[in-house]
Amino acid sequence: MTRPTRQRGAALLTAILVVALGTILATNLLWLSTLDQRRTAAALASDQGIQYVLSAEGWVNDILQQDLEDSPDADHLGEAWATQIEPLPIEGGYIYGSIVDLQGLFNLNNLLRPGGAEDEVMVQQFERLLRILEIDPMLVGPVIDWLDPDVEPRFPLSGEDDAYSRLEPQYRVANGMMTTPSELLAISGFTPEIYARLAPYVTVLPMGTNLNANTAPQVVLASLFDEPDLNRAGDLVEQRGETGFESVRETFEGLVSEEILPRIDGVSEHFMLVGEVTIGDTTLTINSVLQRHESGRTRTLFRSFGVQ
Repeated sequence: MTRPTRQRGAALLTAILVVALGTILATNLLWLSTLDQRRTAAALASDQGIQYVLSAEGWVNDILQQDLEDSPDADHLGEAWATQIEPLPIEGGYIYGSIVDLQGLFNLNNLLRPGGAEDEVMVQQFERLLRILEIDPMLVGPVIDWLDPDVEPRFPLSGEDDAYSRLEPQYRVANGMMTTPSELLAISGFTPEIYARLAPYVTVLPMGTNLNANTAPQVVLASLFDEPDLNRAGDLVEQRGETGFESVRETFEGLVSEEILPRIDGVSEHFMLVGEVTIGDTTLTINSVLQRHESGRTRTLFRSFGVQ
């Protein structure tokens, strides 16, 4: 091959390399630009979604306040707050949600009394709830160890610091009230499968909160009896219908122990808004725990967001 021919070959190869590099750079810039656009769109949709769900929270406040004015002596599943909110169209998507009466569920923080001592009545009810769900009732031990202020392990199963010091990463027990039921996943003995079975029936509220029998599911009602009976609880659910019991005390007197009777009633002050807003490809969820004061004013105790 002559020198001019070799030079032309080298020039052609150089030109090909330049074109290839230019194509790679252009493609990379286009990809980065597309990512930036998607990030910006997602951030904007997320911000819009937060404003929508906060507006929904304000709407729920109005619903709960009106409910208290209309029926101050009872909260039941036939009231407006218990109605599933159908998906509502918004610009670029939709929003929907529901309101849950948290006092219809077992309050895990009730396992202790003020001061940190075990509440035997609530401990026994929780053990019955676990048995109904075919979960080892001895798991109540690690839960109490997680809550109580001392470092003494509860037998036969315990969950003080030594139970978690061998894990990776290591962590310590809370030694205080739970702020969310999902804390159970951090407690010794609770697997995701066990948590999924238990989660629909438990909540975390201030210590000493009563159970609302007008909204409690069949499983929770069955845990009130010294001998759990799902059939009897089912009869009670049918009896209360959507309008609740005419008198909770008269209905349960003689059915439950004298110790547990004062722990149940038919009114609630703690609710949770479970909302979801979708804008474009972005979906944001909110779980807001609301407390309704006897004056009708509602405040947010806990709020969590999720973006998918």
